[in-house]
Amino acid sequence: MLGTNHALKKRAHLAALFATVAVAFVLGVAGCTQTTAGTGSAAGSAATAEKGSAAAVAEDGQILVTVTVDSSAADDLVSFDQEVAVDEGATAYDALVATGLSVNASDSEYGMYVEGIDGLAAGDHGDMSGWMFDINGEMAEESCDKIELADGDTVNWIYSTGEEFE
Repeated sequence: MLGTNHALKKRAHLAALFATVAVAFVLGVAGCTQTTAGTGSAAGSAATAEKGSAAAVAEDGQILVTVTVDSSAADDLVSFDQEVAVDEGATAYDALVATGLSVNASDSEYGMYVEGIDGLAAGDHGDMSGWMFDINGEMAEESCDKIELADGDTVNWIYSTGEEFE
């Protein structure tokens, strides 16, 4: 009986993982294979930064990009809008990590997938909910680990409940 329960739990976990990856592909969401700056939870404290609150300075070999993170469609717990310095050749994922927010991410067959930012995860607000991103207002067509940024770019991470696709 114990073996059966374990097998059922493992099967349910794999089904949930597959559903999350499928949602990410449908929504065009992307991410990477590590958790940075801790884990956090959706019930945790809100992370808010005002643009210009800490002036980022690019050193030699770095560029400045603006990163916004917006969860207003869900619960408004995660809000960030600030310029960050990243190394030349940095990706959209690198810029997200440079914010200092907690990032939970993993590999998928479609590329890297951001599962959660500062405790707000895909699936927390319905089966189709999750993180999407755009670069300079254009929805990304590749995963965040493949899109190289240029000085002055803006990366917008938006939490979607999926309602706009219904």
